[in-house]
Amino acid sequence: MLTRYTEWKKPTDAAYAFQLRALAPVLPGEGTRSDIREVAREVLGDGEAARFEQRIHRWSGPEDVVGEAGEKPYERQQLTFEEHAWRSALTPCEVDSVMRGNVLVMRGRGGQADYVLRDHHMLDVALYHYRTTGELPRHLFHADRHSDWCKDSFLEARVPPQAATWWRLFEGLKRPEDSAPVLEEQAIFFTTAKAEATATMTGRDVGFSTLVPWFVDTSELHWARVLARPGVAQADWVSLDLDYFQPAPQLRLSGGLVRDPRFHAMMEAARVRVFVLSPQFTNGGDKIDPWEIQGSVHSSLRLLNLLRQLPGNVRLQHGG
Repeated sequence: MLTRYTEWKKPTDAAYAFQLRALAPVLPGEGTRSDIREVAREVLGDGEAARFEQRIHRWSGPEDVVGEAGEKPYERQQLTFEEHAWRSALTPCEVDSVMRGNVLVMRGRGGQADYVLRDHHMLDVALYHYRTTGELPRHLFHADRHSDWCKDSFLEARVPPQAATWWRLFEGLKRPEDSAPVLEEQAIFFTTAKAEATATMTGRDVGFSTLVPWFVDTSELHWARVLARPGVAQADWVSLDLDYFQPAPQLRLSGGLVRDPRFHAMMEAARVRVFVLSPQFTNGGDKIDPWEIQGSVHSSLRLLNLLRQLPGNVRLQHGG
């Protein structure tokens, strides 16, 4: 008796495969606010967008209580993309808007786009950027304290949080012209640094934040080694998580990246630059319970403005 076997498919070619539609890009004007769920319906179609919303979870933000009324202004999903005039330095009010779940989008004269996020929802950025420009990434340089990568078994077992699994999920997003993955794992150049915990760091260190795919040599994750790899300089997308640089012990490990001319050239040439506040992680630790802001928001603003003004004069202080 013969048994018929069904060909096994990766989750990113099955339950987590999402086909982009061919469409004419529409560049929003300054001040335009867009709901990413509406954008998803435009670029994926109603059925695919509904499945996207069911399959991929978005984080709901920090649970901090603010003021005497006990409000939680940051406890909301990151759903709105706002077009802002290009400026080299953001203000505390703009960072507060990001904390409330609004993605700030700023476009330079040469077409370079900066996205400032609270949570690392990279698939949402890809959907929005594709809708507005028609562009998709070819290579991505990603600096983060956490790898944000997961195995197929994780995808099969639960609804994955987009912010923690986007590296894997990018392979499921399919290009409109040939249904090839928008970005395969091998096209992501990942660098990480993990400082030893100190008494001043908040958060619980769960010990596996640098999990990476099997083909990544874990001894080659230092930023200097990653910058030396062939093809890295041609990365058209750059993703920087501020927890890679904060607090001071992290900056002592990663500050050399900010001074390196190769990184300056990459930042200048990138079509898309993504800056993620990750406020729950910026004072150390891999899992925060309760889900509250850790570290200084003002420190994050200073670092964000420094990174966005690269290349230029770089002054780093490893204290505070």
